[in-house]
Amino acid sequence: MSKYMSQYKASDLLNKLSKKGFINDGDEDINRFIIEQQQDKELPLYLRALVGVGAFIASLCFIGFIAIGMEIREEEGFVIAGLVLIALAIGLQKLGGGGHTIKGSFYMQSSFALMATGKTLFTFGMAEILGSGWGATIALLVITAATYHIYRMSVDRFLSTFAVLFSILVNVLWDREFAGSRELLFNGFILLQILGAAVLITNVKIKRDYIPMTYGILFSLCTSALFLASYTKFGYWRHEEYINPIFVSLLFTGSLVASIIWFVGGVRKINTETSRLACLGAVLMGVISAPGIILSIILMVLGYAKHEKIMVTMGALLVPVFLFFYYYNLDISLMEKSGVLVGSGITLLVGRFYIGFKGWDKGGNA
Repeated sequence: MSKYMSQYKASDLLNKLSKKGFINDGDEDINRFIIEQQQDKELPLYLRALVGVGAFIASLCFIGFIAIGMEIREEEGFVIAGLVLIALAIGLQKLGGGGHTIKGSFYMQSSFALMATGKTLFTFGMAEILGSGWGATIALLVITAATYHIYRMSVDRFLSTFAVLFSILVNVLWDREFAGSRELLFNGFILLQILGAAVLITNVKIKRDYIPMTYGILFSLCTSALFLASYTKFGYWRHEEYINPIFVSLLFTGSLVASIIWFVGGVRKINTETSRLACLGAVLMGVISAPGIILSIILMVLGYAKHEKIMVTMGALLVPVFLFFYYYNLDISLMEKSGVLVGSGITLLVGRFYIGFKGWDKGGNA
């Protein structure tokens, strides 16, 4: 798929637009806007992942040391200790600079470990003080909002955003106070996440600082879809509640159609055969498929449109997972499931041959 994903440079694009008369040569507003979208150069993704793993292990050691070596008995002590560690983490990040040297990398890992430990202690202390699972959500929301623009590390921004949304999901699904309204709250939570992701992905004026937040929302949506695929009946003491996935499926189907329309350039450009068939296929997927499968396709479409390989990879990895849950949960015999699998495979092959026949796999237009 990435074979046809074009690579652009800002200078080349500006020169082409200037030659065609779309912009004025040397427009300071455009230059200033492009510079504002840039962020500090970070380490490659695999190194950031290793940094995250190392910092996670270090944070566990920090928490163990604090729990054993420092006798904190009151909840306020955890809150204060957490705030102190967060302040130290911000200071270490300032000392480390870009983190492209051995010294800078050490400061960066230590800073992230302190930040993770500090946020964990702060969240735990606030949850104990408030005596509710929502206390953890409030604490995470407050500390994430306070540090998002100060602590400029994308891994922390992503994890903090995801932690806030995941805590909301857990509270919505298992808080006993929501008996009778759980499905409504869950559907509303999914809708708000979709709207937030849509704004962050499609609005060109959103700064790159919010890319980690975008991925945090997308990961939260994937987690919600996984919960919905693996559990539809949630047990609460002596009774069970059923969450119907139909509304979520409708939301994801509408999102997929909207993603396709946005990808082709708007409603006015949807008059091609390719676009119409894509939208029709999205609607059919919504009728016969599960929400998770539709979400996986959305991620691949958005990833291709935004040239974000992480989104494409996420979608590709989640497709077999959601397919497994979908076929496993079908209330039919094994022979009938085999027939469904064979029919699905034949349909995909026919679609692939048709795409090749029309030349769409090579970027041809309908």
